[in-house]
Amino acid sequence: MIMDMQTLYDLDIFSRDPDHHSVYGFVQDFTLTTGGKEALQRRMLHPITEYTQLVEAQQTVKFLKDHIDLWRNTFHAQEIKYLEEYFHSNIMPLDGDIASSFSLRIWLYRLRYGPDYDFISNSIYRLARFIQQLYEFVHLYARESPAAVFTELKRVIEAIFAEDTRRRLHAATSFPIKPHEIFYLDHFIRADHRSAFESILNAFYELDALFAFAQATATYHLVMPEINQPGGPLDIKGLYHLFLPHAVRNDVYFDATKAFIFLTGPNMAGKSTFLKACGIAVYLAHLGMGVPASSATIPVFDGIFTDIYITDQVEKGYSYFFNEVRRIQELASHLQAGKRLFIMIDEMFRGTNVQDAYDCSLAVIEKLLPYRNSYIVLASHLTELAHALQPSTAIRFYYFEAAVQDQQPVFSYQMKPGISEVRLGRLILQRQGILELLEKGRTPQDS
Repeated sequence: MIMDMQTLYDLDIFSRDPDHHSVYGFVQDFTLTTGGKEALQRRMLHPITEYTQLVEAQQTVKFLKDHIDLWRNTFHAQEIKYLEEYFHSNIMPLDGDIASSFSLRIWLYRLRYGPDYDFISNSIYRLARFIQQLYEFVHLYARESPAAVFTELKRVIEAIFAEDTRRRLHAATSFPIKPHEIFYLDHFIRADHRSAFESILNAFYELDALFAFAQATATYHLVMPEINQPGGPLDIKGLYHLFLPHAVRNDVYFDATKAFIFLTGPNMAGKSTFLKACGIAVYLAHLGMGVPASSATIPVFDGIFTDIYITDQVEKGYSYFFNEVRRIQELASHLQAGKRLFIMIDEMFRGTNVQDAYDCSLAVIEKLLPYRNSYIVLASHLTELAHALQPSTAIRFYYFEAAVQDQQPVFSYQMKPGISEVRLGRLILQRQGILELLEKGRTPQDS
């Protein structure tokens, strides 16, 4: 999916600040393992853009959501961590050739390397139990679940376990394990079939990530969207920001004839939050997860693109405005290549003077309007720009309601059709006492 780091940070999918909320942070706590967190991160860096794969991913998350309790009760983080330490250990695999009998060499090894032997013995016991539980879990659900990871796990486990090996592993679930079995199994696991066992762990990490999607969907009461074919309508009812579950909800709709929303309203009215809520919902749908809404129909996009928090790049000599221009250039390149994008822009060209911003924004918006295969939400304080574009039938105008009561700004956070003329900047400045503070700080010679 076309989704660069700018967009990932704009939408708070990942956070530059560890103390700041992120979508990843909302999901990663549900993973059991470090490997699961890494698998989760990979999936979140690469949302799905193919319709059939996305529908399958969503069906998988729906299925896993119904089996969260069994997953949590069967597998435990500390057990998996112990197995990881076993595979990453620098202890050489025991010599399987001497495992046929309780020989002098086995006795000598235990005498000289007692702690290593005990660690290996405990690891094999834990691994045998893990494999047994995983096999039963996978075998139980492989036919029901659309997840390819179930099928792959079942195939790998069955491929490496002949009847004799399965019997020996099953016996190893009863502690203590006979010494010659420890030598045989350690060599079998870490020497003969190491890559197969590691692939089982890696597949388990993928399941861990998918279960995190499922548990986040259940815990946050997210609703599964209907996945639409590329170019189809986007229709979200009761949309809210993932980080604000009790926020005021709004509806949003797009199709090929209604592909552009121009959003106005004063500062703090909710424009930026709404943009992020839209982007996060579309993003989560492309992971196969539920979305923060009452109901949703979301088409498959080639990418998500934002222009929200642009900064200058002093080390490259780029000004704020030049980086804004570069960002729009990136957008133009994607659109010219025929990509279907979900696009969110907050205050285009704020790095220049008002007239320049007006002229540049008007020119870019007029060129964006013919791209009906992408859906665009643009927020701006420039009501003059909105009025200039009003004759266009391709743009729908909405605003976030705000009013002044007893010299206090009041926000409903409700999106309504039309253009806002409300300006609250000076009022907020006065309410914060900034002008009075500056007046009191003046010395006589400043007058």
